[in-house]
Amino acid sequence: MMQADVKAAAIENFQENRDGFVVELNKLSEGQTGGRWVPQIQTYLRKIFYTLSMWTLIREGSEKEGNCFEERCNNLMVLIEEISDSVRVILSTNADLMTTIEDPVLMKLFGMLSMQVGSLTLHGLSDEDTEAVESAKMVEREQRRWELKLFEEDDERRNYLRMIWARLYYKVHDCPCRQCCDFYLPTEEPTPSPPLPDLPEEEYYSSTTSSSSEED
Repeated sequence: MMQADVKAAAIENFQENRDGFVVELNKLSEGQTGGRWVPQIQTYLRKIFYTLSMWTLIREGSEKEGNCFEERCNNLMVLIEEISDSVRVILSTNADLMTTIEDPVLMKLFGMLSMQVGSLTLHGLSDEDTEAVESAKMVEREQRRWELKLFEEDDERRNYLRMIWARLYYKVHDCPCRQCCDFYLPTEEPTPSPPLPDLPEEEYYSSTTSSSSEED
């Protein structure tokens, strides 16, 4: 059971902390690490993980606007651990010395994670949380982009990203919140995402979820 003062502070600072994560994840999606090396990026992702874990407790004993919030947090925690592993696996063997990200798959992963973290809200039954509403609209546009992309045109990188997005795009069937009830579906077709660069000769994306255990 979370202490009352800790809970109150977590609720008060929820939007500020969430929006701060979004800003940093967006920077990572653009290849800007803020001078962080790979282990420091993984440490930052771990910070988000622990914050999500705390957020799963802040509505206990309180009136809830929708019932998906905790499930969304738990789902993101699982995927953040996988993306953290991908940070090490996707980058080169000298990744620990790199302070910029140029890999398009990793940048896309951070972008997808950013909009999903940004869509978390404690006000799921209204549009009061305007930043979350904008992120939720971005999520629905991204979902539509994936629906329009043909499976048969996927290379192994896009197939990997498609699988990650399918798990990030999370809704609860009996939740009455606006996101789960499809309030933010796009009203027109979104602009297509730019294509990934040509696949390099050394193909390593198919092993991103398994190679980390082999490196130990």
